[in-house]
Amino acid sequence: QKPRKTFGLKNVEIQTHQMIKRVSVLGCGSWGTAIVKVVADNVASSGEFYSEVYWYVRDEEHDDQSLTTWINKDHTNPNYLPKLKLPTNIIASSDIRKVVESADIIMAVYPPFYIIWLGLILCPGENRIRLVSDLIREQTGKRCLVVIGATTALEVVGEQFTELTVGSKSLECGHEVKRLLQLISTILYVLFAYVNAQTDYMKLVITQDDVGVELCGSLKNVVAIAAGICDGLKLGDNTKADVIRIGFWEVSELMHELFPDRGMSHKIDDISDIGDLDLLNISIGRRLSNNDNNRPSIRSITDKIPYRTFVDGAEYAKQIYSILADRRRTGHFPLFVAVHRICQNEIKPQELITCLQSHPIHA
Repeated sequence: QKPRKTFGLKNVEIQTHQMIKRVSVLGCGSWGTAIVKVVADNVASSGEFYSEVYWYVRDEEHDDQSLTTWINKDHTNPNYLPKLKLPTNIIASSDIRKVVESADIIMAVYPPFYIIWLGLILCPGENRIRLVSDLIREQTGKRCLVVIGATTALEVVGEQFTELTVGSKSLECGHEVKRLLQLISTILYVLFAYVNAQTDYMKLVITQDDVGVELCGSLKNVVAIAAGICDGLKLGDNTKADVIRIGFWEVSELMHELFPDRGMSHKIDDISDIGDLDLLNISIGRRLSNNDNNRPSIRSITDKIPYRTFVDGAEYAKQIYSILADRRRTGHFPLFVAVHRICQNEIKPQELITCLQSHPIHA
């Protein structure tokens, strides 16, 4: 067995019967920072992986220093989660080739907005979308599994209990990933969620509906905004529950509208939890509806979210509305249309329920 390039890694002795794997992380936002921290903690004492983790950090500056220099010297990311102390076995670099060329496992930890468009690639003139996971498969020729969950970087770093869903057509691969994530501390492709191994607070559920996992993990953020609007207007638990139910009916219909031939489940609870309704996107709806005389814009709301976190529900609603309008299918999805129009200040939040009173689910 030929020795591999090591780039100065310390534990480079590889026995012929075992290949020690190297993990690289792409993405230096809140999620990327949280993930690289826990992974670095895990691999530091693992015999399965190189003890150093290479971390691709884009070319930013902080206090007239490059962000990579700051991270490698101070072991913090001052632009995201600045209070989090990072392990010293993290090697930050803005040279993406150096970070990935010898990696066995590459973790893409970006809000997919920065990859193409929010996990769903809008195809202008074609009235359709594509999945980021499909793009990665096409561009790399590698298998790409999807891991989704209702998580925030701060709570995961705080080791709060979290359940995640693994989407994999192959159950064998899915169980392999589950074993890797829960038993021997490794991470494969992460689209919206962070996965920590060697812990008892991170649990994984496997489904073969990988397309449904990826789509539902994105589209449910629009439903979260609608639920937040109900909170902001103090509409009560009955109304909020009805809005959530209608919203997930539309999510299910949308998944089959957009990808009719991909064999997705008809049961939302088979493919993704709805925990995100209690996280960032629901706060958007609350803030949109709590000051009717001087309603803030989406941009003014999201600009105030700490740690430069990206919240995507409003953008999903906008892009889905564009597709539905081109297909002349807006009448079948009143909630998605209403959320889009509220986010664009075209109608008032109080009109949400009016838009749902003649919903096709009641036909």
